[in-house]
Amino acid sequence: MSPLWAVLFVGLLHFDGYDCLRFHSYFGDGMVLQRDSAVEVWGYDDLTNDVQASLACVGKDGRKSYELVDVESMDGGLWSMTLPSRPSGLRCDIEVSGGGEVITLSTVVYGDVWLCSGQSNMEQNMGNIMNSTEEIEMSAKYYQIRYMVVANTASADVDDDMDITVQVPWSEPSSPNLRSMSAVCFLFARNIQNMMQSEGDEMVPMGMVDSDWGGTPVEAWMSQDALDACGVPQTECNEEYPQNCNSRLWNAMINPLKKNSVKGFLWYQGEANGGYNRDLYNCTFPTMIDLWRREFSTWSQAPFGFVQLASWRPDTLDAGFPVIRWHQTADRGYVPNDIMDNVFMASPLDTYDPKEGYPGGIHPRYKQIVAERLAVAGMNVAYHYSTPYAPFGPIPFTTEFEKEMMEMVITYDVPITYTNTEISGFYACKGTEEDCDAGNSVATWIEIEKEGVKVLDDQTLTINLESFRGEPVLSLAYIWRETPVQEYLGLPIYGGAPFNLPSPPWKKTIYQ
Repeated sequence: MSPLWAVLFVGLLHFDGYDCLRFHSYFGDGMVLQRDSAVEVWGYDDLTNDVQASLACVGKDGRKSYELVDVESMDGGLWSMTLPSRPSGLRCDIEVSGGGEVITLSTVVYGDVWLCSGQSNMEQNMGNIMNSTEEIEMSAKYYQIRYMVVANTASADVDDDMDITVQVPWSEPSSPNLRSMSAVCFLFARNIQNMMQSEGDEMVPMGMVDSDWGGTPVEAWMSQDALDACGVPQTECNEEYPQNCNSRLWNAMINPLKKNSVKGFLWYQGEANGGYNRDLYNCTFPTMIDLWRREFSTWSQAPFGFVQLASWRPDTLDAGFPVIRWHQTADRGYVPNDIMDNVFMASPLDTYDPKEGYPGGIHPRYKQIVAERLAVAGMNVAYHYSTPYAPFGPIPFTTEFEKEMMEMVITYDVPITYTNTEISGFYACKGTEEDCDAGNSVATWIEIEKEGVKVLDDQTLTINLESFRGEPVLSLAYIWRETPVQEYLGLPIYGGAPFNLPSPPWKKTIYQ
């Protein structure tokens, strides 16, 4: 059955009611169940008294196990069973039977499940990245990665028992379906497995669930209670574009998945909020993270990784994207922090893509480097691998302003390389950070000339601000542009080998 017909078939089941024994559409042959955790498997139909369920598994050592599992009948024509916790690597068959009907899930494996979501840069698939043909061919050998794609669906109603529509069923990397899978989501898993292997550890099977929709704001992915906590205004929904309405995608594409145990979450979104509720994003995004962690059948501090907004328009001075990037870190400039614990990120500001059309422009095709950086940070936060380098890119460890000399001394937490081929990387503004981001004629971010930045040692820079002497208020920022550089991997500051991670953007009011 082709993926398209599979989608149409599942869709018909959704609308025809639940008149036969079946699994919730999330479950499928070849899927990944979360290791080391009790897992709920559920579906539809009024069960008969003779219902039975079993779990038959084969371990990596060839040892077989078989056990019966209790099935509970629930109101509304639903049933549920809880599978016992199992380690990574088991291959299992699950069977549920009753009333003359038998349904099965075959070749299920235990590993780590990640839910990937956001808008179009997460939705951008493996068929639309740099060297896509080669990347897809190379990926076929990663047979321990499985993936599925949730179809774009919006709902005005929230229902914990709602089914989903499946665009791509659970598949292996050798399947033609890989072209339709989120590139950042899949390549994150590929990089995690590469890094585990390079450490001499056994690779963990990865189950990557892709549930995203291009052009959508963060508000669509949050419950109404979460929106209320941030004071998001109630707006009338334009039913022509329901995906942009408050909670509609939470209702249809996230909440119906929350009974499933997951390892963590990956997120790439924010472009749609650059000009919409921008100044609420420092509340809405952390609150959304808390919501997802709380509602899913997982531990309360499940790892959450995100990608900062990439470059787009090379000549604009609009501060929408820079401010969203700042708000993505709860206005700290880095993660994890005191508000966003167990959160990790990747910075893609050096992946400007000049190609016209899609992909290109706001959708850079350089998804490989983004996924690698996200995996480097994820190995530290989610998998607790210690590293000799900063897994999040160099961060200013101390900043000291010498007012008499009008110099800012910046010391980074790790050794850096500094190159000013395209820009110095630093901007000053005669005003507070907030005034500068407003972009009025009085307070604007002005680029520091290249000769104004000096390297003192492998961790310390000085910024000459003599031209701003006498200003009552002064602020400083790093790569505070929607597109700070156009050269691929051409930012001024990077950490060291092997990953050469870029320093993320930051800003600071020096004095007022």
